Amino acid sequence: MRVFPNGLGFSILLATSLTLAWASKDFAYDCARWGGGICSDAAIILIFFLQGYKMNRGELAKVRYQSGQTIRVQVGILLCPALVVFCCWFLGLVVPQWLSPFILLAFLPTTIASGVVFSEKAGGDPGFALGQATLSNLLGPAIVFFLWVCLHGNHTGLSINNLVDHIGFTLIEIFCFTALPLLIGSWVAGNYPLLKRKSWGSWIIGKIPVVCIAWLAYLAMSEVLANVETHVCVQLFKELLFPLSLGWGTLAIIAWFWSQGKEMDQERRISSFFCITQKSLATGLPMIQILVGAENQDFVLWVFPLILFHFIQLLFGIPVLHLLRRIDRS
Repeated sequence: MRVFPNGLGFSILLATSLTLAWASKDFAYDCARWGGGICSDAAIILIFFLQGYKMNRGELAKVRYQSGQTIRVQVGILLCPALVVFCCWFLGLVVPQWLSPFILLAFLPTTIASGVVFSEKAGGDPGFALGQATLSNLLGPAIVFFLWVCLHGNHTGLSINNLVDHIGFTLIEIFCFTALPLLIGSWVAGNYPLLKRKSWGSWIIGKIPVVCIAWLAYLAMSEVLANVETHVCVQLFKELLFPLSLGWGTLAIIAWFWSQGKEMDQERRISSFFCITQKSLATGLPMIQILVGAENQDFVLWVFPLILFHFIQLLFGIPVLHLLRRIDRS
């Protein structure tokens, strides 16, 4: 497995989907609205079904025997990015309108694909990375939902009863779109594992989620362009590029020191580093579409930082990977 298709290659695919949405925004918007959003709903369900199908139960089971390391990594996945966001806000580098979206971005789970691949290529422990990333993605939807309630509830006029009803409805929606496909995928893999044992089956399972994420990005950008002028998108890009790049660089420094510990050998320290510095677009984009709603006028404020940050973490992660590999060899 090469890094290029999983890092730079995916960035190119993502950039292509966003460019196509930009060039044919009317067609893209019609696709997003066709069948009441059935295109995006199907992609979300398929992503989480395949996440469950790919889930390695063996590596996940090992997590319970590594409680100290697991707690350290799982806390770091949430705490280190949140620390960066609040420090930048305290220093005046983050304006108020971006604070809530940045906090939500900070609390997203780690991405399984690039976290495991980067760990392997940098000389880390891919099995350890897989177990930690899987656990993070299992906890992710619940953490993101309750964080969203805290952030969103402060900006609405909902009464307590209406908020409880809203939470109940959203929980059901999240369960149907994320947890249920995840569980079904895991059950299918346990009872019918033939597909992932074949080389062509593993290839399909690995590539379909990538295509679905690019498709969701295409639809999300169409929603953004339908509600925001093109020049505003360019302005948002210029406004967010520096703080998100600076944020990832700061996160990388904090994550490297956080990953150091007596119980961590060099291989697991590298794996912990990539688990902390990689945020999941596969979980974040569907969750934002479910919680915020593509028709919401603030949708762009939530989805734009996520997509741009994903580009940054992949592009910056590749040279850091080669640096860590040289350090590991020396």
